[in-house]
Amino acid sequence: MRFERVRGDWRPLVQIGLIGLVCVIGFVVVYLVSVRTMGGRLFGDASLRGALLARPAFADGADSVLNVVSVASLLGAVALVAMIALARLARVEGLAAVGLLVGANVSAQVLKRHLLDRPDFGIQEVAPATLNSLPSGHTTAVASAVAALLLVMPLRWRYPTALLGLLAATVVALATLSAGWHRAGDSMAAFLLVGAWTAIAAAAVLLSGQAQGPSGRPARPPWIRWAAVLSAGLFVLGTLLMGALRSSATARDSDIGASTAFVAASLLIVATGIGVMLGILAVVAAMGRVEHPPPGDRARPPDVA
Repeated sequence: MRFERVRGDWRPLVQIGLIGLVCVIGFVVVYLVSVRTMGGRLFGDASLRGALLARPAFADGADSVLNVVSVASLLGAVALVAMIALARLARVEGLAAVGLLVGANVSAQVLKRHLLDRPDFGIQEVAPATLNSLPSGHTTAVASAVAALLLVMPLRWRYPTALLGLLAATVVALATLSAGWHRAGDSMAAFLLVGAWTAIAAAAVLLSGQAQGPSGRPARPPWIRWAAVLSAGLFVLGTLLMGALRSSATARDSDIGASTAFVAASLLIVATGIGVMLGILAVVAAMGRVEHPPPGDRARPPDVA
């Protein structure tokens, strides 16, 4: 059953646009700070050295997690999204969700391989100095799959799906850092990229005028507010640790400094993941603000004389 978008009410579209814009700006800031500044590069290198120090404790778990993410798993996500959309007769949402999956993952590879460069600052880094790894493909894959599911998921399952999906995406992002595959900025950028694509997909559904609206506004679970507080707190703590390391080269170059950088990078990844997921939930909620006329009030076609 389909219902038309509220005519003349552009507030949901404006909200979606603002969230998408914040994600785009965040992506640009993360790239500029983590890739094109000396301090960001030194911090990223220190966090990778810290990951190598911690690798014996996390190696098996990180490898097992990363091996799950593959092209086959992405195709499985597409199939699951399509099945849910068909079962709910949500064709437009299903197409938007598939577009989100394809767009986020293709753009991540194009950005990483062709558009974003990593200048050589003449410093010796653990990973190849000029090999750009932003955004993380693994984090993009999992986060986009979760966002696509939220677009087509029945209302009562959205918050549980978001919670489990956030856990999965964050674990994968942390695994890429622990394995030494990606720096913190790579996964942070991946989350923000998915947030931007979710806003595009939701805006497309709204503009189509065929969104499948909920019969009422769902009760917001109490953990949403605490998640926002946690995200802000972790981000501030991670930023403070990063700033402290940047101010002392001696501390940064030590094993303790590298381990601290690894912890700070992990905090920033988790904070960004939580923040973007809250933004995605807000986007999906705005997409669902549509008219829900009672069955008896539906417009009837005019009689033909």
